[in-house]
Amino acid sequence: MIVNARMYSVTPAAAEAWKVLLREIVRRAGLTAEVLDYPAPARLEGLWSRADLLAVFMCGWPFAQKRFAVQPVVAPVTRIAAEEGLPGQYRTLFIVPQESTARRLEDTFGGRLAYTNPESHSGYNAVRYHLSAYFSETRKALYSERVGPLVTPRRVVETLIAGKADVGPLDSYAWSLLCQHEPELIRHVRILTHSAPAPMPLLVASKTVDPQTILALQTAFLALNAQHDAALLQPLALQEFIAPPADAWDVVNDRAEIAFARGYQTLR
Repeated sequence: MIVNARMYSVTPAAAEAWKVLLREIVRRAGLTAEVLDYPAPARLEGLWSRADLLAVFMCGWPFAQKRFAVQPVVAPVTRIAAEEGLPGQYRTLFIVPQESTARRLEDTFGGRLAYTNPESHSGYNAVRYHLSAYFSETRKALYSERVGPLVTPRRVVETLIAGKADVGPLDSYAWSLLCQHEPELIRHVRILTHSAPAPMPLLVASKTVDPQTILALQTAFLALNAQHDAALLQPLALQEFIAPPADAWDVVNDRAEIAFARGYQTLR
């Protein structure tokens, strides 16, 4: 069996901290698993298609679509979400270069929009839903160019800094990790606005993993707390883990349907 946190291995320090946490969870659960390296640009869909997943991060969008044979384990509660009273949720941040003159999202219209990939909620689906409110019969193209797929949140930041795009989405948890571990990188961009909150990406296991193993994993994750496990949670800007119901992520399907009903199927 394998464990993996590629989705939130946004810096070398974050990647190592996730490996430490996942190894410790597997140990506390009395299980055995390999911490698999699966670096970008390898497609996450290839990882999620495997039949040996024990605790692997998955985006809520493909999970809600039931595209892969997986079951939920837990979802993280970030420190910032806990402080905002939104445990287990996150947002898509619309970010621009620090020197951008834009003060509202509308100021970026007509420019170049970066995105991660069409299978991502934070990097595409949430962007589509948010932008669909601005789409109309008289405004059928919001941007002159789409820049992507960039695959990772970090590449969105790097693309904006390089002047190759004017605005782009960033997962708010990825933002927290970059602020904590690479402030010199993140200082070159700023937040313009943000999307409605949505359930955090979750750790999943393959459908074939038995209920006793899932329970052991959940018990180990849910026992983590900021006071006693600070060495594991603090480097990852986390408060704790929770186990939401499997239908918690259905809201992202609803938002896709709303964007489609508004006539805004693809970013443009």
